[in-house]
Amino acid sequence: MKKQILIADDEVMIRELCRDLLEDEGYEVTEALDGIDAISKMSTKAFDLFLIDMAMPELGGYELMKEIKRKQPLAVIIILTGYSSVSGAVKAVQAGAFEYLSKPLNSETFFKVIKDALNHSENITGSLQKAFDPGSNHIQKGEPILLHGFAIENKHDFLALGRIRKYDPGEKIPLDDKALGEIILIEKGEVSVWFNGTIIDYLQKWDFWGEESFILSGVNISTLKAESDVKLRHFNRKDLMEFFSYKGDKLLNRFIINLVNSNFFRWRKSIQRIVMLKLITDQD
Repeated sequence: MKKQILIADDEVMIRELCRDLLEDEGYEVTEALDGIDAISKMSTKAFDLFLIDMAMPELGGYELMKEIKRKQPLAVIIILTGYSSVSGAVKAVQAGAFEYLSKPLNSETFFKVIKDALNHSENITGSLQKAFDPGSNHIQKGEPILLHGFAIENKHDFLALGRIRKYDPGEKIPLDDKALGEIILIEKGEVSVWFNGTIIDYLQKWDFWGEESFILSGVNISTLKAESDVKLRHFNRKDLMEFFSYKGDKLLNRFIINLVNSNFFRWRKSIQRIVMLKLITDQD
């Protein structure tokens, strides 16, 4: 998947120059007209790197950087600055920006800083991704954890209950069955989980989301978004209850055990993520 870079600068020529340079290198670039627009863009897409101008109307680069860090603590940010704002850019670096670049931009320096910043971002998110999948080696990744221990026939019958839907990159995934509760299985692609404008998890093939809905309907308060071409199965609680009523208590109990294990792994991932975020942000 292409690296996602956000450029926030009120100067059209600077935005276009950066976009052209970065797109020629294979990066996907999103432009923001100013700081307010940048915050709006963050609500619809996740970014690997931010290029933000130090001096912008309404919301300056330093204030924007603090807002980005609040929403995405691991964000890697490069400050763009003119000669008159260098002291402010140094202050931003001291406060957590990765580096600053002076205008006019030198292409050789520009690409070196970009690559260093993306490598830094990769190192952070790579370590974080390990925290997202702790201690689950005893579960075969080639099967959904909620169906662990099911006979082949029961797996087939369970999956047949799901309504298959496909989503394009960036598309929000609707949770249609909020009243009854809904469980979602990812069969292809990657899905990001958002809460209050911040990514809190990533889901990949065979991951479920919304398991709590089977026990307590209406508990999902997060938002799901497709990060690539995605294929999902949507299961509603009513169909699942009827399925287990027909299949019997033994299979239901197996499912409940799997559900508890799934929630435990998710809870453990969340705790490790919080600890990692704390360690990283304390260094800023």
